[in-house]
Amino acid sequence: MTRALFMVNGLGLGNSTRCYAIIQELTRRGVTVEIVTSGNGTWFFKDKPEVGRIDEVPALQYGKKDGRISMARTLGAVGKMVNSLRAAEQVVATAIERFRPDFVVADSSYSFRPVKRAGVPLAALNNSDMVVRGIRNLGNRPRSVLPQYTFVEFPDYLYHGRVPDLVVSPRLDPNDRAQSGRFRAVGPIVRHDCVPTPISDQPPSRVVIMLSGSAFGSQVNMAREFPGITIDVMGRDGNLPGVNFHGRVRDSLPLLRQADLVVVNGGFSAVSEAVFLRKPTIVIPVPRHAEQWANGRTVEVLNLGLSADEDDLEGAIATGLANIEKYRAGYRALPVVRNGAEEAADLLLNFGRHR
Repeated sequence: MTRALFMVNGLGLGNSTRCYAIIQELTRRGVTVEIVTSGNGTWFFKDKPEVGRIDEVPALQYGKKDGRISMARTLGAVGKMVNSLRAAEQVVATAIERFRPDFVVADSSYSFRPVKRAGVPLAALNNSDMVVRGIRNLGNRPRSVLPQYTFVEFPDYLYHGRVPDLVVSPRLDPNDRAQSGRFRAVGPIVRHDCVPTPISDQPPSRVVIMLSGSAFGSQVNMAREFPGITIDVMGRDGNLPGVNFHGRVRDSLPLLRQADLVVVNGGFSAVSEAVFLRKPTIVIPVPRHAEQWANGRTVEVLNLGLSADEDDLEGAIATGLANIEKYRAGYRALPVVRNGAEEAADLLLNFGRHR
């Protein structure tokens, strides 16, 4: 029996949802899976029957100031992060000794030393190569994302080019299959039940807002009314006229399927599921975050939606509704893509067998 250990960063839910998509595929093929995670990841995985055991570790987080990413505070907290990393490595070492996995998969988790010491093959989920190309090639790059890119995204790219034995790199653009070194391109990784929906030809009537559950997720502040439009908000509590707040939702897909227009922060997993469902999308990148900016710009370049500032949520919704036919046409022109979770499972199983 093949055994796989997943090490998942639990800062938001994006890492957890895309790892779960791959876990669903692996367990269908007879693989036994255990998890090492933190924070939101522990909450997300606790009811998943495909996961045999969950071990919790301290979370690594960005420093913040006034609710936004602060690279100065992130760099100032390096000592604390090193201590958290050491504690996490102890948990990983114990899990490896007990579970004896055939391979380990890391998603934004850097506890690689016990994996290497044990001689276990290490794969990673990471598309920092796509971010590096996006920063270089996509237009309208704001200067505000350069510190996070310089101190986080680019070093992350260098790390993944050297440390893991395999890097599974999911892509939004179906025409982007560029790969080099240890990076292997796959399609957007989405959950098994995330099935593309027919593109509507009716006037829009429903907007679904699903913003990040991390500390940097945008807030929902609305005063404007949209006649004839139902607005659903996941991940937030509130009381606004004409808005349905659903609080923390473990399964977002039922509401997403009903949406004519989806509003998400720029995390790759949320954007991937919106795009895979073929929903016109407004991306609200977390300020100063290079990857989220690149994800939003990719949606714009593909004519699937727009990227907007978090302070102009209402204006972005109005623009999205006014241009809904343009975005639907963008989806009609987009090639059908395979769920990257299936491609990732193929790569990982082949990787495990040949290592």
